[in-house]
Amino acid sequence: MSAESEGARTWGIATGIFRGYFIKRRDKYEKLRDKLLRARIFMPVERWLSQAIVYSLIAAGIAVSVYILLRYLILSLLAEFTLSEFDLGVSLMLALIAFLGTYVGFLYYPSIKAWERKGKIDMNLPYAISYISAMASIGVYPFSIFKKLAGAEETYGEVSRELKLLVRDVELLGFDFITALKKLVATTPSSNMRAFLQGAVTTTLSGGDMGSYFVNTAQEYMEERRKHYQDFIQTLELFAEFYVIGVVAAPLLLVVVLSVLVFLGGASIEGLSAIIYLVIPLGSAGFIFLVGTVSSE
Repeated sequence: MSAESEGARTWGIATGIFRGYFIKRRDKYEKLRDKLLRARIFMPVERWLSQAIVYSLIAAGIAVSVYILLRYLILSLLAEFTLSEFDLGVSLMLALIAFLGTYVGFLYYPSIKAWERKGKIDMNLPYAISYISAMASIGVYPFSIFKKLAGAEETYGEVSRELKLLVRDVELLGFDFITALKKLVATTPSSNMRAFLQGAVTTTLSGGDMGSYFVNTAQEYMEERRKHYQDFIQTLELFAEFYVIGVVAAPLLLVVVLSVLVFLGGASIEGLSAIIYLVIPLGSAGFIFLVGTVSSE
């Protein structure tokens, strides 16, 4: 048996110790299961939590080992190495912090991943809907449109990755198109994509024309996108005014005034240095961070 397969077997035994505990309590972790699906982490919730426990125990052991090693390196240079009750207390505290931090990280990672995927989907969704409407306007069958879109991952990113699940459910798992759409509606992390797909399902079930729905929805989404960019430009204009006044004009005026006062002996050089080396750079960095935050939204 190779070392890799032996390691996988050992890891499976380690996680299997806790898996039975979580299987019995699977209903309590239904929300975590949904988050794993939305994050596209294809792993049973009991296995995910079992790995969380194992990694948390490893993190606790590493934290204690690092602390003892540092104590040994420091005390061996100063005096004889001994572990006191204080060291035992610190080790237990570090182990607890490392264990809880790692475990909580496993619990929240799917939510963070799903939120990240939601942003990427929403960013490309209006353009993907425009592509869908263009194809629908010339009479292409809806599933064929979604299949082509699923293959355009370089252009539409996370939207294409979502639609690959739709294609998989239809072509490999044998679901009909509407059932596969409903499954994707239930698991996608993007509320905008959920509303778009749910509208397609409702239109089809009510006897409407899905092609017309795609065309009309594309017009609505592009109009919303256009309005979003207009609001963003107005926000940038407001930020630019604050930047010019608060980070450029006011500090430069203070620099001129303080330079004169320093020359006349009425002010200290430290105040002038603080404005030049702290206020202006930090103000500019804060403005860049603010614009980046707004842009990412």
